[in-house]
Amino acid sequence: MHLIKEKLDIEESLEKKIKSTLKFLNIKSKIIKGNIISIKNTNLAYIEPHKLVIGNTTYLFFNECETVYINSLENYIPLKNLQDHIKNYRSL
Repeated sequence: MHLIKEKLDIEESLEKKIKSTLKFLNIKSKIIKGNIISIKNTNLAYIEPHKLVIGNTTYLFFNECETVYINSLENYIPLKNLQDHIKNYRSL
């Protein structure tokens, strides 16, 4: 089995929203671009989400999606609540 991994570009509007939130909260963090992982000679593929790591929390983002996943695909919040979530989590 041969895996092919290609970097996935972050949608410009999503990147702006994330960066403005980080700037407003005065957090220095790096957005890690996701990947498209496919198996050669098949039609199987997996989209690895973009990631933002703050402390022990990893926020997962998909292009064209208004949902932010927290540490796994089980816990999520709307993208518009990201700033409040980070602010509340940091104050704990």
